[in-house]
Amino acid sequence: MINAMCFSSLEQKLSGTLHGDDVSFENLSIDSRRVSEGDVYLALKGENFDGHDFIDSALEKGCTGVVVEHYAANTGGADISYLTVNDTKQALADIASLNRDEFCGKLVGLTGSAGKTSTKNMLASIFSQFGETTATKGNFNNEIGVPLTLLDIEKQHQYAVVEMGARKHGDITYLSNMAKPDVAMVLNAGSAHIEIFGSYEAIVETKGEIYDSLAANGIGVINFDDPAYLTWLKRLGDRRSLSFSSESENSDVYATQINCGSEGSTFTLHYLQESHHVMLPVPGLHQIQNALAAATCAIAVGCSLPGIAQGLQKVASSEGRMDMTKCGDITILDDSYNANPVSMKAALDVLAMQAGYRVAVLGEMAELGAYASDAHLDVAEYVGNSEIEEVCLIGPFAQMMKDCIGRRASVFETKALLAAHLVAEGPAEKVVMIKGSRSTALDEIVDLIKGRAH
Repeated sequence: MINAMCFSSLEQKLSGTLHGDDVSFENLSIDSRRVSEGDVYLALKGENFDGHDFIDSALEKGCTGVVVEHYAANTGGADISYLTVNDTKQALADIASLNRDEFCGKLVGLTGSAGKTSTKNMLASIFSQFGETTATKGNFNNEIGVPLTLLDIEKQHQYAVVEMGARKHGDITYLSNMAKPDVAMVLNAGSAHIEIFGSYEAIVETKGEIYDSLAANGIGVINFDDPAYLTWLKRLGDRRSLSFSSESENSDVYATQINCGSEGSTFTLHYLQESHHVMLPVPGLHQIQNALAAATCAIAVGCSLPGIAQGLQKVASSEGRMDMTKCGDITILDDSYNANPVSMKAALDVLAMQAGYRVAVLGEMAELGAYASDAHLDVAEYVGNSEIEEVCLIGPFAQMMKDCIGRRASVFETKALLAAHLVAEGPAEKVVMIKGSRSTALDEIVDLIKGRAH
């Protein structure tokens, strides 16, 4: 937190009721296992848990007070200070918003259908070249993760990067109104979670909610290459916009001299009359698009091109997101964290650039609803037209995809059988790319390969 808060001031702001003495605190925890002495514990309620069940555990660890919806102090606990509120999840959001209001640095909020976490990591790396930076941890981008990110902002921070995800209409409005970004960006709109949203148009609308949270002097960053560009530009109204593109020099920020390699890429970054060479140590044309998005957000808050290039050069891959690991004769490209049609094709492009015997391990792309069959067939045709030597398929659409791909494809009933096939003797210098939606847990195949390869 930037400044200490106290129960007496929160009582009015949260429409709560203070019981016991006033409490001042500098850290708020929602996990009783990680409470430290002097913290305040906030008891969240979810579908499968109730943080109120762990209040006594938090108190035993030395928390100085609790924020709850209900609490009956046990024997000997009459001197415990606690603040009762109607809804602890809303209280968490309100407290986080208060901390954000104390922040005088620059806050960038971003959302999109694919590439959010990679872009967030790139932007955090860039900002770190210019000052103290905090950013969303992992992909903690929901109604719990965003307030926790805002609570991580402290006095020394000059920059904050907040990733936002959506499961339904209104989610981005809720999160961005809490975060109040100085710069807001929709990275792209695709078919991810289309089963939940119902249509592509609904996804465009929901992602675009982030622009509504901008103040009159805020800046909206827009993907010039996305079909929804004009829709989002219109939504910004009179507020300033900056566009980025990997395809067109008509955007504000763009790339030329693009050279994609198996382990990274190089390109020239352009803005106004300036340009700078960039070395990006993560492979894939889609990562150049992500880098341009991050660079544009950094330009929006006044960062220089040389500093941006330096930050991008220091970017590292994240676990489960095209993370390259050598396991004996097998090189694993672990992209198992999640998948949608756009990111699946991007991952296949990266695999196609690799030297050696290339194997694509493809699982289900979830939450596509009525579009699922067509989407999986589209990916099957895409890999079928590539020069990738082998395709290993698992999941409900595997046989359908095999029928489309042909003899290069095999279907596996279990992850164990698939992993055993991959580590069996075969072509030397095998490169295995693994990708599927999070619900398929294909990271288990990664772990099995690593376990059997040693």
